[in-house]
Amino acid sequence: MGEPNDTKPRVLLIHNFLSPFRIPLFRELATRMDLDVWILGDIRAVRDWPADAPEAGFRLRRVPHFLIPLGSRYNVILLNPTLPFDLIRNRYDAIIFCAWDTPAAFYTALHARLTHVPFILWSGSTAAEDTRLRRATLPIVRWLVKSATAWLAYGTRAKEYLVSLGAAPERTMLAYNTVEIDEFAKRAAAVPRAETRARLEITTRHLILYAGNLLDLKGVPELLDAFALFSKQHSDATLLLVGSGNGEAGYREFCATHGITDRVRFEGFVAREELARYYAIADLLVLPSRSEIWGLVINEALACGLPVLATDVCGAAPDLLQDGVNGYVVPSRNPRALCNAMLRFFDDTTDREAMTWAARDAIAPFTVARTADAFVAALKCALDSHAS
Repeated sequence: MGEPNDTKPRVLLIHNFLSPFRIPLFRELATRMDLDVWILGDIRAVRDWPADAPEAGFRLRRVPHFLIPLGSRYNVILLNPTLPFDLIRNRYDAIIFCAWDTPAAFYTALHARLTHVPFILWSGSTAAEDTRLRRATLPIVRWLVKSATAWLAYGTRAKEYLVSLGAAPERTMLAYNTVEIDEFAKRAAAVPRAETRARLEITTRHLILYAGNLLDLKGVPELLDAFALFSKQHSDATLLLVGSGNGEAGYREFCATHGITDRVRFEGFVAREELARYYAIADLLVLPSRSEIWGLVINEALACGLPVLATDVCGAAPDLLQDGVNGYVVPSRNPRALCNAMLRFFDDTTDREAMTWAARDAIAPFTVARTADAFVAALKCALDSHAS
């Protein structure tokens, strides 16, 4: 994992879970700062993802924890009783903390304030997340935001929300949420489209893809409703649902009731490294979420040259999608709007090849290196501000 480096700022980055898509960013950051990454929970508790980080390329520590479930697998509170003592025993030049949905955020910010260590808050939350829990905890969230020395935002909407809560705009950096776009593009380019469709027994002319958890919050009911409407005018199309979730039984029942069972495929969970195969054979990705902090499948799809239809609550939409150019943005919870966008995309007058090139062009600047640049800028800003 490497040894501490005396020539670079010693930085602690605390994250709730070790998501596979974060590893490339952490590796890049470890080349630019003397980085320790502390993980607060086990990703397997909330996602069907691997927990290990083979050849991580950065110093990694898992903080002891336990979980309190809040009604579903995807909604939990992480408790880390040893973290206050761990923070006291270690000294850093700066601390970066991702998100604010855990008690650990509060006592990390408090520790940073008491020990006069620059505290950088990294967040993707937007004003669209108007939940009862957010409203109830808003005073604490405001205190947490104002406790930071600098801020990192997933995108434009996240920055706007941070500023509305008290962050200084000039010290809030856009650290765009992203993936290894070149890797996805390379994998997709290697996929033989016709042969892969045949192997998966996709016989229709058009293929619409959804990739994500099968949950109402992800807008799957609206997508199925929209596809049922769409199918009345386009019978030569398949909807492929990649992912798993506790809503699947109800969604299958909906398909049977509305006569679209033969045109909707439930593919189940697919490992992240296999997703490019599905992006490569699809015509359109749909992300119909009712709430979505960002939506990394948008990054992944665009990298593979796949246009995207997303709802306006998706945090990535303002930064990555241009309506009618590389995809479409429609109101959430609106099946008719989703259907109309699908009809528009598959209309014979739509230049889908141009949208494919526009998809690749749009995502090209959103690299891991660029996001790491924002972290370095926020760190410099925090250290300079703290020294003055």
